[in-house]
Amino acid sequence: MKFRLGREAEYAAIRRLWDQAFGSEEPWTGWYFSQHYRPERTWVGLERGKIVAQAHLLPHRLMLRGALRRSVYFVGVCVEEKLRGTGIGRDLMASALVELKRTGVAFSILQPRWPEFYRKLGWDYGYSRQRCELPMPEVRRRLPAARPVLDWQADERNCAVMMELYDAFAAGRHGYAARAQTDWKKLLADHRGEGGHVGVLRLEGRPVLYVLYHRRDRILRVRELVWRDPQWVDAVWGPLLAWGEAGGADTLAWDDPAGEPVSVLFPGSRCEPFLMGRLTDVRAALSTIAYPAEVSADLTLRVTDPLAPWNESVFSWVIRQGQGELRPASADAIPGLSLSIGALSQLVFGEYPARRILDPDGAGNCREENLTLMERVFPACRNFISEYF
Repeated sequence: MKFRLGREAEYAAIRRLWDQAFGSEEPWTGWYFSQHYRPERTWVGLERGKIVAQAHLLPHRLMLRGALRRSVYFVGVCVEEKLRGTGIGRDLMASALVELKRTGVAFSILQPRWPEFYRKLGWDYGYSRQRCELPMPEVRRRLPAARPVLDWQADERNCAVMMELYDAFAAGRHGYAARAQTDWKKLLADHRGEGGHVGVLRLEGRPVLYVLYHRRDRILRVRELVWRDPQWVDAVWGPLLAWGEAGGADTLAWDDPAGEPVSVLFPGSRCEPFLMGRLTDVRAALSTIAYPAEVSADLTLRVTDPLAPWNESVFSWVIRQGQGELRPASADAIPGLSLSIGALSQLVFGEYPARRILDPDGAGNCREENLTLMERVFPACRNFISEYF
């Protein structure tokens, strides 16, 4: 089996394998391949010259531990149907990690269809979202009688409005994807291509909230909702419900990646895992992220990694004045802390507290001093991401 980046002439073979695995849901699939697909960022596996496996490596910049980090979003990971279960998927992901390390990308994310498959390979959940789904009459019943009166623009076309609100919203959060103007144009083209709209609430002419929404199969679905102040969130449901009901919708659904109880929709909602994250290169990642300035530590760290042998090692880890350095430990060094690549990745991504990651059952499997130190080194964060590819 040979693995490499795709080539211009291989579009038909790559598209055929995608359609076999995921179906050809037009117009979305055609739009994805015209706007996001590039052969030079598609990792393919070939058997006897035929493409039988692929993973699309979409570049992102994620805000992780103090700065924007080059990252890759794995999309469209698939294997020829008759070859599934033969280990090709594992080899595909292992070889893709080699490519990411070669190009200096130390972080990756993906939305798993098969979570246990990826967990065995070292990915684990780093983001969650709050799923709210209610009949529209119930939403109306919950809305407060006295609500702020704001100006509603049902189909905002000024991209700068959304950019400014998003940047302000994301500034106090962690894990989010930076969006340039080109990213916004693609996102909005995708959204409108699916029949979506962009609504904006204004207070005395100033935008205070935007919402991306569409209606399908009697469901009014909120794709993304961003606010300047949480007090304005419930003001958006009135105009949205009116629009949805006029088109025959009877249910309101909102998957909120911020997960903050700012709306009357939250009681009865459920939190569910969303995206998985993984460190591609442990040494590069832990030597570049920012640490709390008050933390000083000298550790001998053992990392176990089933897929990336360069991470499977014992390291000397020094943290001083907000900076860390990771070096290979001496041959006779005794590890003071052992972490799987999945647990270490979860600590860096910060969605969950260190104690929950390292000692989830409270069974004392991790020494208390290590738990306390990891809580200080990797404080839990307010993660937010709304990207699906």
